[in-house]
Amino acid sequence: MADLCVNLVPLFGALPHEKKIQIERLVHHKDYQKNEIVIDPTKGDNLIIVAHGSAKQYTLDEDGHENVLQVLHSGDYVGENWLFGQDNTNNYVETTVQSEICLLKRQDFLELMHDQPRLSIKLLELNMVKTANLQKQIQLLTLPKVEDRILRYLQTYADKIGKISYNLPLKMKDLALYLGTTPETLSRELSLLEEQGKLKRKLRKVELVN
Repeated sequence: MADLCVNLVPLFGALPHEKKIQIERLVHHKDYQKNEIVIDPTKGDNLIIVAHGSAKQYTLDEDGHENVLQVLHSGDYVGENWLFGQDNTNNYVETTVQSEICLLKRQDFLELMHDQPRLSIKLLELNMVKTANLQKQIQLLTLPKVEDRILRYLQTYADKIGKISYNLPLKMKDLALYLGTTPETLSRELSLLEEQGKLKRKLRKVELVN
């Protein structure tokens, strides 16, 4: 059971073993290379589960620039809104490293919801958590100093994975977009934070210093 996609997703956590096995049979496993598009507006009616690796969800502005909405890690998922009929007009999911992605088709998911009403309640609970996380990102972007945004992001991510030393989940360009700044400013601010003794950094690996 350790390698089942459904075991990684909190949405399915409360289901009995036999139900998880049934769901796993409906899931399509696919390996993606780094920087490969998983979902774009032309194909958007799947629940996307990151089994291993990481991906980013973003939109494009009128000039074609990316606006990173969230970074997805093992066990994270996206696409529930599309499963309920919301059109994907400007959402992209792209891997940031070589990843294994699990895809669950819309019709299969809706049948699961009908068969397992508790999934609806769990989905509502998790969507509330997602909304809270989105509000945190908005609050992050309202911080006037880029330095404060960086430190808040790094500490939040460290708390999430339970480590103070880790590889940044995003490329500098993508992280800069997520933090509402430029790659040049991000690089400069990281160097300043290192000089101030607030972190250690080697390429994409950072270590927070308390």
